[in-house]
Amino acid sequence: MAVSFRGTFENRLDKKGRVSVPGEFRSQLRGLDFDGISVFPSLRYGTKRKALECSGADRMAQMSASIPADGVMPDQSTQMIKFLLGRTRDLAFDGEGRVVLPEVFATHLGLGERVTFVGQGPYFEMWDSAAYAQHEIDQMQQGLAVADQMLANQPPLGTVR
Repeated sequence: MAVSFRGTFENRLDKKGRVSVPGEFRSQLRGLDFDGISVFPSLRYGTKRKALECSGADRMAQMSASIPADGVMPDQSTQMIKFLLGRTRDLAFDGEGRVVLPEVFATHLGLGERVTFVGQGPYFEMWDSAAYAQHEIDQMQQGLAVADQMLANQPPLGTVR
């Protein structure tokens, strides 16, 4: 079953560290062996941004299966795999579709009271909502800067090349 996580949602983190995973995302995970999500700190943003990468446990199983049995990997792959697999947690859904975020993840994200979920196709991300709002502003500014560069290289309207 191919999953496709799409959309952006915001939910409240309660005092017990529980947050409801959006129903749209939970529906993508139905029928898998594990009724929950696999979560690890995302490396996609380096040290600039902090997010959690989340998917079904099947994706983590596929990643694990791709590791050679002798453990010999090129470059820094071994270090990256150790980082990811050593920090991955399987979080089960409760009866209301919530997961309990381990304190280490809440601390990593600097979580306040709101969590933003962002679909990314085969996985989704969890962010502190204030941090994600700033990320969105930065992304918009970067996108507008690229548009400005593209427009600067265009001939004036009505000009034929």
